[in-house]
Amino acid sequence: MSSTPTRRRWAALVALAPVVLAAACLPSGGAAGSVRQGDALDGGMQSAGDVGYEHAQVGEEYWAGLPLPWNVSGHDIQLTKAEFTHVPAGIKVIEYRAFDGADTDGNVLFARADGKGSVADLFKVRDHAGRPVTVKAKTGSHVYYVARVKVTGPIHGNLSGCRFWYTEGSTAYQQQLDCSTIVRLGPPLEDEK
Repeated sequence: MSSTPTRRRWAALVALAPVVLAAACLPSGGAAGSVRQGDALDGGMQSAGDVGYEHAQVGEEYWAGLPLPWNVSGHDIQLTKAEFTHVPAGIKVIEYRAFDGADTDGNVLFARADGKGSVADLFKVRDHAGRPVTVKAKTGSHVYYVARVKVTGPIHGNLSGCRFWYTEGSTAYQQQLDCSTIVRLGPPLEDEK
């Protein structure tokens, strides 16, 4: 009796082991902790164009709004988080918050964080970030996300790419929406001095 066939089988199994292990480590759509690519959201008009502010000052802080998410699916979802995916040199994100549009007289697209100008002091508004926000099927969210940013120097590029995380039932999703906020250094506006 020859042991050659057994050695060949062991050699084949050892050769396949890395392939089997690699396949076992790949995330699957239904695995716990995995996040699927979503398509339930639309960013409306804010995803179709640029928001801009050309009077930023080095050292100042501002609120930069992300698009108001619309649930275009036929199912209710729970928004859990949002962020800009590209933050250019010259801008630092300090934090993300989520506000109810009813508490801020609409959605803030871009505003000073010190309360000067036409937008009220958003530090006094209830922050919904960190709590799931239900968005009914075929409706817009009543809560929108903003980033508090600080201008640290000359700005090279735009705040862009907005990623949202949400759940539908027990399945987690993330989705990228188009967005672009142009922030440039310039003289302060009269009512901001």
